[in-house]
Amino acid sequence: MKPPMWNQLIVDVEREFPASSAKGVKLTPDQVDQLKLIDNANDNFQISTLHGVAAIGELIAHAANHNELTEELAMSAGWLINSLALLSMTMAEAGAAAAYKLQNIPHQGAAK
Repeated sequence: MKPPMWNQLIVDVEREFPASSAKGVKLTPDQVDQLKLIDNANDNFQISTLHGVAAIGELIAHAANHNELTEELAMSAGWLINSLALLSMTMAEAGAAAAYKLQNIPHQGAAK
């Protein structure tokens, strides 16, 4: 499998891949590979994103502990945490949709 890349998560899984409710639909080998890459990228980048959020929390705690938590720092850190949380939610949605389709849509060449 290819290493995870951010661009693997920039896809609307629900729009780009068949619906699991569609009758007779099967995922092509290329679609299966792409869905696996999306799921893998989500798993890997969630960890990186959460490490970043933890680092920001530590920064805020140390700044507050040393009476250096300025309004500008608090506001910037807050917006950064907000952006990382939205990114994390978007990645999780793409990863969950990919995993669901892999588990619930038959694959071409797979046994019935």
